Amino acid sequence: MSELLLQTRNLTKQYGRHRAVDDVNMHIKKGAIYGFIGRNGAGKTTCLKMISGLSTPSYGEIEMFGYKGKDLQKVRSRVGCLIEAPGLYGNMSAYDNLNIKCKLTGIKKKGYIEELLKTVGLDTVGEKKTKHYSLGMKQRLGIALALVGEPDLLILDEPINGLDPQGIVEVRETIQKLAKERGMTICISSHILEELSKLATDYGIIHNGCLVQELTREELMR
Repeated sequence: MSELLLQTRNLTKQYGRHRAVDDVNMHIKKGAIYGFIGRNGAGKTTCLKMISGLSTPSYGEIEMFGYKGKDLQKVRSRVGCLIEAPGLYGNMSAYDNLNIKCKLTGIKKKGYIEELLKTVGLDTVGEKKTKHYSLGMKQRLGIALALVGEPDLLILDEPINGLDPQGIVEVRETIQKLAKERGMTICISSHILEELSKLATDYGIIHNGCLVQELTREELMR
């Protein structure tokens, strides 16, 4: 069995009487592209927010890179995430948006931002303000922002939602490039199985807050 990079045990999020996430036991192997599939409202975003540290579980446990509980703080910087829409400064260029994040994280490496822009295919947009970007370009810039700091685990929540076919292809190619060139572990959620089937090596199927099944690409194809 491949080394597990992330696993959850009975991960649960309760809002009043409603359980948005119910006893989820998730297993993500190192180097995998994990397709987290489920309808809108199935609990995907809530689950990913807890894994990313943006929301606190009602109960249950998350283990990442061998750390759990309070020790998770030691490895939070190794996780990059794009959840819901990317928070962009519309009056600034892609370079300037990335520069702000780099300053906040203390990265001063020469050529670092240019390399990130090249990785997501935004190295030719120049000074164009992000408010004039297509949705696909915004999503790719969101992925670039999530890559600041060289994370080992990248969490992408519905990155192809609302994109036109061209935008979907661009984002898919970006994700494949990251997995291939950087050996990155990626968890990507979607309600479109057909699209995830072109990308993912492993799958988790969530329905009404419950993780119904986990399976490999081979098992899914069968």
